Amino acid sequence: MTDPQWVAPGTGGPAEPQGTTPGVHPAHQAVPTAQPMTAPQPPPGPGMATHGQQPWGGHPAMEFRPGIIPLRPLNLGDLYGAVIKAIRGNVAATMGLAFVTTLIFLVPTTALGAWVASKDSLDIELDPSSASDPVPLAGALGSLVPSLGTSASAVLLTGFVAFVISQAVMGRKVTAGQTWEGTRARLLPLVGATLVTGLAILLALAVILVLPVIAVVSAATSYDNSGLVGAILFAVLAGLVAVLLVLFLSTRLAFVGVAVVLEKVGVGQGVARSWRLTSGSQFWRVFGIRLLTSFIVGLAAQIVAFPLGLIGGVGAVATGDPENLYVFQAIVAGLTGLLTGALTTPFTAGVDALLYVDQRIRREGFDVQLITAAQADAAGQAPGATAAR
Repeated sequence: MTDPQWVAPGTGGPAEPQGTTPGVHPAHQAVPTAQPMTAPQPPPGPGMATHGQQPWGGHPAMEFRPGIIPLRPLNLGDLYGAVIKAIRGNVAATMGLAFVTTLIFLVPTTALGAWVASKDSLDIELDPSSASDPVPLAGALGSLVPSLGTSASAVLLTGFVAFVISQAVMGRKVTAGQTWEGTRARLLPLVGATLVTGLAILLALAVILVLPVIAVVSAATSYDNSGLVGAILFAVLAGLVAVLLVLFLSTRLAFVGVAVVLEKVGVGQGVARSWRLTSGSQFWRVFGIRLLTSFIVGLAAQIVAFPLGLIGGVGAVATGDPENLYVFQAIVAGLTGLLTGALTTPFTAGVDALLYVDQRIRREGFDVQLITAAQADAAGQAPGATAAR
């Protein structure tokens, strides 16, 4: 069941007062004063916890924590710890749905990949005058097909995990059925948002790389290969620019899917929301945390993939037929995608969802809305999912 509080604040609010930091909600600004101040506290209720710091005149500061995070700007430890708590507390709605969704997509794509890899007719030759050096084009394509299923399942898992995180922030546990009911109406807009953002990035890359590629091909096919070195250097520089552009756009568009699911906005509005939430100096925070998360998840995926790849290679050699090697590679790619999708995708999607919450807290005072909603839940004024235990 979707929380009614997950609605983007309207525009046209009051201007920020002088002396505040741009892009940070006034509630989170530093207040210069020569006198000790008492920290404002929400009314007593479930979720109160002592944070252990004493910044206010020697009195212990309190934080309101109805669910997996304290309702304040989050640090890296808060983010990673909260994602792990959400996964452990909602196993069926996170890893369970991840396994089922990935399995649904990987069964047909892995079968297709194995079939493609078994086709010798797709092989091409390095030297047309020699039949001794075939390039295993079919095997390469076959091992890549399962990755399409993994990517497709990751799109849906973004919506599922975002819903689970939104409920866990409020201290609610959800089942796989509740997650499906809460997100199924937003899955098509989510797919559309993913396609739009992906095509936008590809179009930007095409604009940057098309001229360097044409220059290299023209120089390589010229009679004297004149200008080939310059064309290659031009292509390398364009490639570096393309990498930076991908990193920039993927960060600025990181919250499109989350906004589409949780705020129930259209694709265009989701792009605008993500662009705003990742603007200014917060861009580097979002970029750094997502880059670190990608490194951690990639390392974990390699740990899972290596033994599976080794087993697949040994199995192919044991059959005594080298042509089965690429078929085994396609099957192993499918199994690897299934395990990594179920184990790592919920963590990646959960970090993005919590980064979205964190940015709304920092920029929009979203913690105030969440505290109000949590108090309404505690008073029995708002319906919710099963309370966390």
